[in-house]
Amino acid sequence: MNSLKTMVASTLLTLTTLLAPAAKAQETIDTIAQIKDAGVLKVGMADSVPAQQKNPVTGEWEGFNVDMAKNLAEVLEVKLEIVDTTWSTIIPSLVQKQFDIAMVDMFRTPARAVTVDFTDSYMTTGNTWLVGADVDLTDWKQLNDPKYSAVSIAGMASVAQSDRLLPEAQKKVIVSDNAVAGQLEVAAGRASAHLSDLLQNALFMKANPNAKVKVLRADAPIEATGYSYAVRPGDYHFHAFLNTWIAYTNTTGFISQAKLKWYGIE
Repeated sequence: MNSLKTMVASTLLTLTTLLAPAAKAQETIDTIAQIKDAGVLKVGMADSVPAQQKNPVTGEWEGFNVDMAKNLAEVLEVKLEIVDTTWSTIIPSLVQKQFDIAMVDMFRTPARAVTVDFTDSYMTTGNTWLVGADVDLTDWKQLNDPKYSAVSIAGMASVAQSDRLLPEAQKKVIVSDNAVAGQLEVAAGRASAHLSDLLQNALFMKANPNAKVKVLRADAPIEATGYSYAVRPGDYHFHAFLNTWIAYTNTTGFISQAKLKWYGIE
């Protein structure tokens, strides 16, 4: 009898040991509940005109993603708090729980998806090469030459993309909070080319009509992909909610109105 009890106890102990990790793995994070309990949605943002930028006069954040963040906070019925960050630190800061979500014009890439979860795309675009006006080329592939230099901003997807697309060209990576720092390097003649979103390049040229730059093949963006928001891995409810919210803001026309307001396109 004692041996039977011992065997049963041993079996129960083994089952408990085996099931403990599984139970722990099934524990879910409920970011929505945490946001509602705090009464605040914390959103990480890094400067990128006109997606999200600080008004030089008021010092307040404004732009497409600021309008989106305000809408999201209204849906959740909480206050909005925008946390300042930079492109080179936005993902580490998200992982370190300095804010609930990163809402910037960020391309979802496999390299980034190793660390964070991405929502569905809220906008699809692609990159183009901005070059100096004196660069006598018609095809961006001609930039793949050691005599040309490509500048990128640390933390942006274009760093790896530039390395891959132009393996033979010189590379220059700068650390800056200024989203148009790469364009300014080209305009100043300190670099031959800069790979950036076609909208960003077009807006830079519109805002700086005297800048000695041009875009190669503006009609054919490179590797068109989507802008997405980033959240910490594991919160499936928050992730699913955000995808539903993005779809809803799209079907109701909110995204189109915001794009027209800040980008001049629908």
